[in-house]
Amino acid sequence: MKDRCHYYNYTVSISNNIKCKNMYLKKPTYAWYAIYTKVNMEKKIYNILLDQKIDCYLPLIKTLRQWSDRKKWIESPLFKSYIFVKVSYVEYFDVLNIPGVFNYVSFGGKAQAIPEEQLENIKILIAQKEREVILTKENLSKGDKAEVIIGALKGLTGEVTQICGQSRIVIKIDSLNCSLYAKIAMDEVRITNQKEDQTGNRNPKELPGKKMNHQRHKTIAV
Repeated sequence: MKDRCHYYNYTVSISNNIKCKNMYLKKPTYAWYAIYTKVNMEKKIYNILLDQKIDCYLPLIKTLRQWSDRKKWIESPLFKSYIFVKVSYVEYFDVLNIPGVFNYVSFGGKAQAIPEEQLENIKILIAQKEREVILTKENLSKGDKAEVIIGALKGLTGEVTQICGQSRIVIKIDSLNCSLYAKIAMDEVRITNQKEDQTGNRNPKELPGKKMNHQRHKTIAV
């Protein structure tokens, strides 16, 4: 009986070792995720990530701060308390071990991957200096999928919708439950997938729209 127990434990030990080796021999698959951080520590954590050679992105915008004796333009995070990281299982827990990092933005207990296209769109939107960019938590009406083909936002893809009677290009960041949008002219975009109306018909002339409550909208100076 003793010999059998010894043989069983030895077999289980070998099996576990094989599983661990297989996990680490597996080629890493990388994806973008958002991590939730302690407030006002975004830049410090971002620099630590860079030092650890972890691919990361911290969108920054310029805001004008008013003091009693002076005004000053400063760079602050576009998404407060969030940083984007591109990791595999190799770096996953290294990120969580950084002081000030709370967790990954998750859904159903699993870290939610973010399409790289969304991050590229954010980079295009905040890089330009010509248009006001607005960050909102409002549930904007669904618009026609479109690509900007000329101008400062060329290459950006999103949805074109009507807000307060004007055309806007909208980027929805589902993982953070928010959207970014900026004013756009219809001759700057190419509609790639028109939305359907209530009858199921496509209407290329009429843009979706409804009056929005802008009390919760945040204006970003870029």
